[in-house]
Amino acid sequence: MSRGRAPRSVVVTAVVAAVVALSALVTVRLLREDEAGAQLRSDAAPSGAATTTIECGDAPCQLVSRTNVNGEQIELLADPQGGNGRFQAGTDVMRVTVSALGGRLDASSLNCVGGASPACLVLGRQNGAMIAQLVVNRAGTWWSVDKPYYSSAGVVRLDDVTGDAAPEVVVVQTSPVQVRVFALDGTALGCTRRYTSVEKIRGWPDVRLSASDLRACG
Repeated sequence: MSRGRAPRSVVVTAVVAAVVALSALVTVRLLREDEAGAQLRSDAAPSGAATTTIECGDAPCQLVSRTNVNGEQIELLADPQGGNGRFQAGTDVMRVTVSALGGRLDASSLNCVGGASPACLVLGRQNGAMIAQLVVNRAGTWWSVDKPYYSSAGVVRLDDVTGDAAPEVVVVQTSPVQVRVFALDGTALGCTRRYTSVEKIRGWPDVRLSASDLRACG
């Protein structure tokens, strides 16, 4: 062995030690980044604050509204203009169709009820009218019902009209002036009589109906 050159085994040992040390540093950094990211995701964002994990169009999502349904947190997210909405329940996220139809989301755009048949309405305002998207929970999973609901009077809400302990979708229209009621699966359950103005509807604008108010739509 020539003088001045370290034995091959010593060189290999030194290289391995350096690689192990570098891997440890990288692992520690990645763990710290993961912890920081988890902390950002777990922190409750105030209304209007940007989220860190979901994009709404070309901008980070902002929290529009938040509620609790049967112990589960529900959030409505959108871009800064109230468009490109997202509905988030736990880790499940779905696109808000009413914002794609031109409806704008605000702090009053999330209407949910709990109980045995949990459901939410996502409400998009459009020039005085209202477009609503129904999202229901079936066997622990949230599903969006394809059919949007449109109210020229600007009122769509959830209420137990038939008394079966499950909510129905209540839609007020102005031509003619009457209220239409739908089951959660989209089935039409009936309509009220026709009114001379929306102010004549009982409870307007917080419309309250009972099964006896319904008849065949005509």
